[in-house]
Amino acid sequence: MTTARDIINKTLEAPELDPVILGIANEHIRGQSHQEIADVFGVSQDRVAQVLDRREVKQYVDQVYLSQGYLNRFKRLELINQVIQKKVEDAILGEDLTKKDLLEWLRLLQDMDKTARPQQKGPTVAVQVNNYDSLMRDLMEQ
Repeated sequence: MTTARDIINKTLEAPELDPVILGIANEHIRGQSHQEIADVFGVSQDRVAQVLDRREVKQYVDQVYLSQGYLNRFKRLELINQVIQKKVEDAILGEDLTKKDLLEWLRLLQDMDKTARPQQKGPTVAVQVNNYDSLMRDLMEQ
């Protein structure tokens, strides 16, 4: 499971962006048009587009979007846990709760847990099993 320390360390490892480029990216995140950004920074729309097309700027914008609201994995997990807790409390109080309803929420939590774990990325190795002895015996018998 990813901890807050891991997230902070990963953020600190990100390439440093020039403050002007960061400003252009932040204006883009706020929903400003290319023309509006160009007017604020005194550059052409083409230059704004070039800045926003840079790989590190795209990574920064993506990271900001993914850390906001319910796109943030931790916020989604917290919400799911709150719903499950409420469902369990309702069941204890005798209110309507179907097993199916609770199981669906638990399945969603399990799916999120699976995606939260780091994926092992390594080389795949093809294994070929040869039954050399039996093939040779079959060949000799013919």
